[in-house]
Amino acid sequence: MLNGTAAEYRDVTNLIHDTVYRRARLALTRAAHATDDAVGRFTGRDTRRVLFEAASPLSVAVFRPVLERMSKDPRVEFWFTTADRSWDAGRTFLRQGIAARIVTPDDIRWKQFDGYVNTDFWNTTWLPRRARRIHLFHGVAGKYGLDAPVEIAPVVRSFDRVMFANEDRRRRYVEAGLIEADGDRGQLIGYPKADCLVDGSLNRCEIHHALGLDSRKPTILYAPTWSAHSSLNSIGAELLSALASLGVNVIVKLHDRSFDPRSQRPGVIDWRVQFESLCDATGVHAATDGDISRYLAVADLLITDHSSAGFEFMLLDRPIVVINCPDLIAHARVSADKVTLLRNASTVVPGGARAIADAVSAALAHPMERSAERRAAAERVFYRPGGAAARAVKCIYDLLELPAHAVEPAPAAEPVSAPALFSSSRTSHHV
Repeated sequence: MLNGTAAEYRDVTNLIHDTVYRRARLALTRAAHATDDAVGRFTGRDTRRVLFEAASPLSVAVFRPVLERMSKDPRVEFWFTTADRSWDAGRTFLRQGIAARIVTPDDIRWKQFDGYVNTDFWNTTWLPRRARRIHLFHGVAGKYGLDAPVEIAPVVRSFDRVMFANEDRRRRYVEAGLIEADGDRGQLIGYPKADCLVDGSLNRCEIHHALGLDSRKPTILYAPTWSAHSSLNSIGAELLSALASLGVNVIVKLHDRSFDPRSQRPGVIDWRVQFESLCDATGVHAATDGDISRYLAVADLLITDHSSAGFEFMLLDRPIVVINCPDLIAHARVSADKVTLLRNASTVVPGGARAIADAVSAALAHPMERSAERRAAAERVFYRPGGAAARAVKCIYDLLELPAHAVEPAPAAEPVSAPALFSSSRTSHHV
């Protein structure tokens, strides 16, 4: 059943966009692209050029499992760009170990690419020359209308492949008319970024040692989302002190956008300037890696407000404490069912640093409470975790009309403790 907004979009599509002029322009564009493709084939280039655009370091973390597999194929040449005003190429790519073929959007404006990969519908480069367009979602929390963003329908429709983390969101896109029910555009892939949480490639002991944590103590991870209305901006500094008083390891991992100057508000802590000093003053670990995965793997409990990290952590079946932030839910336009799904599997605290710390202590004492709810939520949100990267690679190869490249996977490290839900047919050891 279509909702009103989706129906309005279809009406607009039929009455405005489907005109004689637009059909003629589309036909001319397709003819020009076909000619350009033919010329490209005539030049004899035997590699496929793929442009990856990152909105922030998080984008790199989302795509990295796919990139690592495809980078081993000499037939594929990756290029990298970012147009974000807050994250330059150095902070986005160089710090992630990517140094080659980094270009600005202006540099690649007329360069020919065979493929274009993007993780943010609101941060995309439009290439005049045809490239097969691929979207990989950067989150699963249902914020900002991403579960069915009909207001940006033309952007969604510009992608040849949209790789979904779960069937629920794919179904919503079909019902909203954003993708075809029986076409190739919407691909059920899973969430590659989370494969490492269930495939045994992360070693908790090694992470403890690398971060300098005391392995004899429980480890608490505080990972608030990005928003002026998140728990970070309301009680973040006070919460650090309360958690440090528990005698546990505390890690604080902020969203990339928490360091965005555009996100700063008068009277609120400027986390760009004070993050590490506040962590030092309270004796907690300031996470600097753009990828949260290893922090999730080492944590015994997660504190969040509403984030994709909350759902990812469910794959490890460990306790979650959710800080109630009603203004965040409203301003971030979070899907009501995602709010319910996360909270039903968590301990929800109205607020207050001391109350949150008390909830943490209670959850650590009873870690199996809500285990069934966590497992059910993880199974709903993440399609076949552990194999998403392989499915994403196959999807890209198919779209590029390139036979798959056989690469032996790297041997897995000693697995961390994993919920039985994912142990038999999927992996031996958190999308």
